[in-house]
Amino acid sequence: MNLSIVIPMFNEEAFVRALLLRIEEQLKDEGWEFEIVVVDDGSTDESVSQARSVTSPRITVIEQPENRGKGAAVRVGMKCAGGDLLLVQDADLEYDPADIPSMMRAAMSHPGTVVYGSRILGARRSLKGWRAWVGLWPEQGLGPVLLNRALTLELLMLTGRHLTDLLTGYKLYPADVFADWWPATQGFETDHEITMRLIGTKRRIVEVPANYVPRTRAMGKKIRARDGLIAILVILKGRFRVPGTGRPSG
Repeated sequence: MNLSIVIPMFNEEAFVRALLLRIEEQLKDEGWEFEIVVVDDGSTDESVSQARSVTSPRITVIEQPENRGKGAAVRVGMKCAGGDLLLVQDADLEYDPADIPSMMRAAMSHPGTVVYGSRILGARRSLKGWRAWVGLWPEQGLGPVLLNRALTLELLMLTGRHLTDLLTGYKLYPADVFADWWPATQGFETDHEITMRLIGTKRRIVEVPANYVPRTRAMGKKIRARDGLIAILVILKGRFRVPGTGRPSG
């Protein structure tokens, strides 16, 4: 089974080199063939040079001349990827490559399955007390957690499907999900467009626990409150545009 790790990147000079080294170290003995496709989304810092400083035949760095959004970068990376499985990995080290093997095992045990790395399940596994119950990681703001819960409720009401962590940035797709379809959105909302497509086409989605190290806006966090509103609208739009996303009868 071949794995392609697609890394959309915008102004991540402080993190991307460490991320690439960690992925290589984590996966080198797993026995899978893997490649890493870094798509720079018009960075204005030294992100590209930092990515290129990691010398490996597995790593390809693609430069886009202007910033078009995470979704656009992911689409470019997926179109260039050659793996049977496509993992989207943020460039900022919020998600731990040590969780990739468990996601791969879940995907390989049920061919055709999509795997989401759930920070909510990860918190229940790794944290204690009220933080584990809420799914709130240390240094994480309460706002994103509340938005996540709101999106979970929206998806359940619209489709009858329950997922614990719609906002996760760790998602593993079989390549054939995109055999005859590509998302049309450009930004963070692409994740939700894909989720609604998966539900509409009755693709199985499983969640596995994922660790999470949140970063602040001062550290380069890019997602904003307006992206939450866009996510709500994309899910609502997907309910009426994608066949099969409605609540099942009976």
